[in-house]
Amino acid sequence: MEIWKKLVVVLVSIPPVLARANTPINIPNASFELPETVFVSVDIDSWQKSSKPWWYDESGGYLWIQLTGVFLNVPPTDPDYIDNCDGDQGAWLWAYPEVELFQDVTNTFEVGQSYHLTVGIFGGGLGGMKDGVPIEIRLYCRDAESNKVTVGATTFTYYWDPNHVKHFNDVRLDIPPVSSTEPWADKNIGVQIISTVDPVSGLAGEFWDLDNVRLTKSPAKSDFTGDYLVNFGDFAVMASEWLSCAQTTTDLTGDGCVNVYDLMILAESWLMTMQE
Repeated sequence: MEIWKKLVVVLVSIPPVLARANTPINIPNASFELPETVFVSVDIDSWQKSSKPWWYDESGGYLWIQLTGVFLNVPPTDPDYIDNCDGDQGAWLWAYPEVELFQDVTNTFEVGQSYHLTVGIFGGGLGGMKDGVPIEIRLYCRDAESNKVTVGATTFTYYWDPNHVKHFNDVRLDIPPVSSTEPWADKNIGVQIISTVDPVSGLAGEFWDLDNVRLTKSPAKSDFTGDYLVNFGDFAVMASEWLSCAQTTTDLTGDGCVNVYDLMILAESWLMTMQE
């Protein structure tokens, strides 16, 4: 009982101020503002590019390194002005197979936390992108050989709109709470944006514009009572299942039992609203 007494003292001392259960995770150069350019640059600080695949022929046009880069948004009077650009710059990524941008961030996939990746994207290009062209945003971890292992992915597909304007669409990927048994638990988070167009589809060509990459985490749903607030009602539900390993509703780590690790996650969510 000693642990419960100590925790009650700690929880009572927390001011009753509600907070959104979403914590931003820093992504360096998330809006592609670096390096600064007066027009375009094929360099992109903090982000990495995929290596040139064997099949890509550089003699016919662009070098592989030129398929991604940063650009300066044009003035509002220009018809190519992007009306919701975050900052002054964005990035481009050509719709060819295997073209990608990625980076490994310092944060890890924490047990009991959900992850939410959002990227501003729209397609077009010089001659007009074809309907059905896909692009994916992904979160990944590294295996023992440092290979990227996809944790989750979502696809955005281009379709022409007669009312098309230069405007980024928010594409979102949600990763459910990380279980202690999952292979990516406690491993570093990787962020990836990749062209997944089929090389034989005839859809390759033109480019995507990208901006404002956002990553957040939020605790596992600790609102067991359904009142959208983590408080002593939820604490009592967990206490009733303490050290149980059968038919539990308060196992937040996914290890099958209710123990101190689930209690720690509950404490992290204390007095937070579960409505984003």
